[in-house]
Amino acid sequence: MLDGGLDGIESATLKPGTGYSQSSISSAESPRSGGSSGGPAPLRGETVTLTITKADASSPVGLALGEARDGRSIVVQGVERGSLAGMHPELKPGAKLLDIVVGGVLTSQPSLQAAAQLIAEASGALQLTVAPLLDRYGFIISMHEYAAGSATRGEVRLENAELRKWQKRVSSPAAWRKYSETKGAKLKQRIRDGVPDAVRGFVWKAIAAGRATPGFRQDGLFRTLVVRDEGVIAQAMQQIDKDVPRTMTGHIHFRGDGCKGQESLRRVLKAYAHFNPNLGYTQGMSSYAAVLLLYMNEEDAFWVFATLMEAERSNFVSLSGLFVDGFPLLHQYYDKWESLFKKHAPKLSAHIGTQLAEFLGIAEDGRFAYAALAERSDPMRYMVPGVYTTPWFQAMLSGGDHPAPAILAPRIMDNILLDGHIGIIFGLGISILT
Repeated sequence: MLDGGLDGIESATLKPGTGYSQSSISSAESPRSGGSSGGPAPLRGETVTLTITKADASSPVGLALGEARDGRSIVVQGVERGSLAGMHPELKPGAKLLDIVVGGVLTSQPSLQAAAQLIAEASGALQLTVAPLLDRYGFIISMHEYAAGSATRGEVRLENAELRKWQKRVSSPAAWRKYSETKGAKLKQRIRDGVPDAVRGFVWKAIAAGRATPGFRQDGLFRTLVVRDEGVIAQAMQQIDKDVPRTMTGHIHFRGDGCKGQESLRRVLKAYAHFNPNLGYTQGMSSYAAVLLLYMNEEDAFWVFATLMEAERSNFVSLSGLFVDGFPLLHQYYDKWESLFKKHAPKLSAHIGTQLAEFLGIAEDGRFAYAALAERSDPMRYMVPGVYTTPWFQAMLSGGDHPAPAILAPRIMDNILLDGHIGIIFGLGISILT
């Protein structure tokens, strides 16, 4: 794994800064996070209603059902990849099937035989209500993932002991300041190792406050922006409405029946479009905002998101460069990626580069020489890394056609805030491909 650093960028100053008021740092709301450690007992009781559209009765759904061990419920046993069912992340093995609606007729708690028949004979809209299996953080998992992630009693004791230490560090802004001043290097390593969910909201706000310029957070401004309708670029709102339903689909906060996650995300993105009308909204920004909403209320998430996008301090890379016209930071990251990829995996880098260049029709004599194109400042070079790394950078590895497991998103954000850039994604990218 790479160290995640980018040349000329320093890690965060972990002292509470003057960018946020101390009162805004001292409280951290976590709308969905799992509280204290206590073993991986899955959350239950959350339901999701989804609609599968069948062209006709003969259209296969790709869903295998079976009876639960207790014989009292129907559970998903398998989902065929690329099928109609496979388009819904809630349908993982272990999810309970509760209701089926076909032709406007509701069937609750169907038998296995009745469920199979209803699904097979349905035409048009097929509505299923399921209770997906969730881990303790609210991420949708399969039964296999749950079994593989089970913690031992010893591991649980260690997690609880570590949480108690963290609770002392974040008991107040003063406690955070004292610990960061006396044990700054140790604190950075603790963050790198992973922040417990129960205190993550506080830690993220405290780091962001140190990133922001003095007086950056203006209490009450978010509430003003979120209700403002005039001045919002219609195109930005149209894109927001498209992106919100397909963001962080692996977490129940954004998928469950009656959940407020999608509406909260829409309000945060709308407020930011008002806050920075020159940028407005660009596809991919929702991923960064969504992970913040797992651990904060809307106003706190908005200001940390704005800090990530707006901060212009010398030890921080403003992420807005990934999204503004011309994509200057994104192009810089393409060049950086190609350099790192060639250094750490030269043969694989050359193979992927040549294959993609041939596919795109920009290969020269059957080869792709990125360095030569870079020397000529030829923008055509960006096409090759852009094919697969754009969703890594713009959507924090959680978007695109082949996203990383959603549960990685909080750990990625830990490192982004700590480092002041998205260098962690370079390291993960190298690890994924090698």
